[in-house]
Amino acid sequence: MTGTTTRQQPASSPATRATPPDPVRPRLPLRGREEELARVRRALEFGADGGCALVTVEGPPGSGRTRFLDECAGLAQRLGYVTGSRSGHPGPAGRPRLIVLHDPHFPAVEPGGALLARRHAPYGDRALVRLVAYRQGAGPGAAGPPAGWPTAHTERIRLAELRAPAALQIAADLLGVPPSAPLARVLRGAGGHPKLLVELVEGMREEQSLRVGAHEAQLVEDRIPQRLRALLQSMLLDLPDECRQLLRVAAVLGRESTVDDLLPILQVPPSALLLVLDRLIGTGMLAVGSTRVRFPNELLWRLVVDSVPVPLRQALRRQAADCRQVPSPAARPEPPAGPPELNGRENRIVQLVAEGLTNKQMARRLGISPHTVNYHLKKLFQKTGVNSRIALLRETGWNDPSEESPEPGPRVRPRPGAFEGGGQL
Repeated sequence: MTGTTTRQQPASSPATRATPPDPVRPRLPLRGREEELARVRRALEFGADGGCALVTVEGPPGSGRTRFLDECAGLAQRLGYVTGSRSGHPGPAGRPRLIVLHDPHFPAVEPGGALLARRHAPYGDRALVRLVAYRQGAGPGAAGPPAGWPTAHTERIRLAELRAPAALQIAADLLGVPPSAPLARVLRGAGGHPKLLVELVEGMREEQSLRVGAHEAQLVEDRIPQRLRALLQSMLLDLPDECRQLLRVAAVLGRESTVDDLLPILQVPPSALLLVLDRLIGTGMLAVGSTRVRFPNELLWRLVVDSVPVPLRQALRRQAADCRQVPSPAARPEPPAGPPELNGRENRIVQLVAEGLTNKQMARRLGISPHTVNYHLKKLFQKTGVNSRIALLRETGWNDPSEESPEPGPRVRPRPGAFEGGGQL
């Protein structure tokens, strides 16, 4: 036995201790897209029969396009398809091909695309189905497939918000148990937005805002998780400056606001607001009705408001209130109209009214009947929009000493009591 000894590292030494791998979460089922998957299946069955088809999938950021494409690719493989993202390699003979293009740009029509115009036009030696997904509101570079891709079968799919039962089922898949009624009310605030919903559930679980029991998940505290704020920050940074400004100003004014409230604060003409609104509508962040701009997603609205510092929120609301108090040029009252133009006979009638004469006295002065005098007075009332002799004098300027008399001669004050009582006009 030698004098040297072999030192053995303890089993618990960091040099030898292996780090256990992170558990791999099983793939969760796709919820709420049954109708959309059925339409994809129709296109794939058409291609499996030897035809060529085009399926376009659009949706705002966070709508689950990637997850949906994965499900479509799995469905195609089960139907015997060869899947991939390129069309140059022919693949096995006799098998249809699925080409998946995610957020592509289309500089030109692919060579050989004209073959797709026929009902059974093999691409090489197999049928072809293109599955093209692009982000809604991503701008002119992602406006959709080229017009030079004619096909015998097309499906255009838009991934809308999930309905409440599907959204709650996703939460149950993530938590392992269904949510309680109070927690379900909080989760419905995500408005069926898949990405927001998943991040909300995961964030609440991380920050212990919910508690998972044996039979259901309970709400502990209703607060916005930090990971949701980080998600919103990344979403805002993807937007142009003018879109980000409009979104935050609109959120501070309320979940709903009017264009008249937004324009004075943004200090832009209405025409400059059109493209900005189009971009935000395309992302699903805003919706525009007949008179109002609104956030369709309550949780997203709360997040955007929360991203604005409190002093700026208060300043923006004061500015909006001040703008509402300043009348617009169109709302200012019209200047008062001048006296109506009267002909000679009408001027004479008004002059006699100013003298305080009765209808009979006026008839004798003018050499006409009292009924004719009454007729002329009614016409004058209609012309000036009044219903009394005093108002007639006021509207024609006879009670204003600064006005010149319609006829030469001094203006006579009416006799006291001449306009009182009933009787004829």
